[in-house]
Amino acid sequence: MWNWEMNETFKVGDAIIHPIRGAGIVERVEERPWRGKSDWYYRIRLMNHHATSLMVPINVAEEIGLRLAIPESKLNQVWRVLSDDPTKLPNDHKIRYKLLKEKLHTGDVFQVTEVVRDMAWRQQREGRLNTVGKRIYEESIKLLAGEIAATQGTDVVNAEARVRDRVRKYVVPPAVL
Repeated sequence: MWNWEMNETFKVGDAIIHPIRGAGIVERVEERPWRGKSDWYYRIRLMNHHATSLMVPINVAEEIGLRLAIPESKLNQVWRVLSDDPTKLPNDHKIRYKLLKEKLHTGDVFQVTEVVRDMAWRQQREGRLNTVGKRIYEESIKLLAGEIAATQGTDVVNAEARVRDRVRKYVVPPAVL
């Protein structure tokens, strides 16, 4: 992992990434009783769901992959990955979707970007995605947009529009023979 990802404690106001839930902001650190003892938790407001807060025990934050959002200096790398040629995906849909879900749940922004890119290319090549493919594609776009929003301190809607614009720019239709 990148050194900017590792942080033993987060501060109120930090933009963080949960590997499955996506981007959020640490609203507060609070002590809560649980099973007869008290533990300290991060209360995180999710950026994709403003009304939703997530409670993460501080002592397992690193173990589950909670990390700071990437620094703005890494965004050019994200756009480069998006513009790269797609990875060849397995033909078997079960294997393909298992692989894609695993990449999404790593919490690694570059792996998430690869999923966006690869699914965009697949949609372009095949004309459309099946239901599971669409769900994975949309989830990957939302995770990437959340990371960008957290990095730039903007809202997710604008970040998602930027991602979709870049996808349109980089995913070129096949040449007509």
